[in-house]
Amino acid sequence: MKAKPLPPLDYLHSVLEFRNGVLYNKITRGSHAVVGKRSAHSHAKGYLEITLKSKSYLEHRIVFYMVHGYCPETVDHINGIKTDNRIENLRAATYSENQCNVPLACNNVSGHKGVSFHKRVQKWRAQIALNKVVKHLGYFETKELAVEFVELARDMLHNNFANHGTHRENLSWR
Repeated sequence: MKAKPLPPLDYLHSVLEFRNGVLYNKITRGSHAVVGKRSAHSHAKGYLEITLKSKSYLEHRIVFYMVHGYCPETVDHINGIKTDNRIENLRAATYSENQCNVPLACNNVSGHKGVSFHKRVQKWRAQIALNKVVKHLGYFETKELAVEFVELARDMLHNNFANHGTHRENLSWR
């Protein structure tokens, strides 16, 4: 999915100020956009968004653009916290790289990304996804061996975007 084009950089710098991971209004643009107040509000998917000229934009994309002068295909939150828009927590990514950095799914039963118990075989299964393809890594006698194997594979394949499924609450930066 292609992201919508952002407003011109000079316009953004004229109406917004970036301080400590937060965008503030430089001018009053309406009853909800008042000088000195935070410009973002919550988005349905957990991100923060900003409304400019009746159009909504994701705050982390605006921040990245204002600081770096360009906006990549995807802006990744390194620590996985969707509202942490400090510039040191944002990095350029492809869609596939961004998917490598997703946290542990809420419906995960094993407590580890890519590890599940296969009832028919009666062993722990290790899997990894890359570029929308799930690759079976093997069956293991113990969960610990499956976890160790899948984490090694993830480090090799996902590089800097490897996320072993640490829960978001353990990633707090505050």
